[in-house]
Amino acid sequence: MKRDPVRKLLSRYPRVLVIKAALMTLKNGQKIEMDNVEKLLDNIIRNSEEGRE
Repeated sequence: MKRDPVRKLLSRYPRVLVIKAALMTLKNGQKIEMDNVEKLLDNIIRNSEEGRE
């Protein structure tokens, strides 16, 4: 049985960001897979860092 991708990502990223990325993935009509969620997480983190500068 495969482990839930959201649970895997929770060990590396903050819970709020993982949930936000998972919901955005579903909103875009995609499956919650490790690659899809991780791409969105990278975008969210990159955009938040740019906003601080």
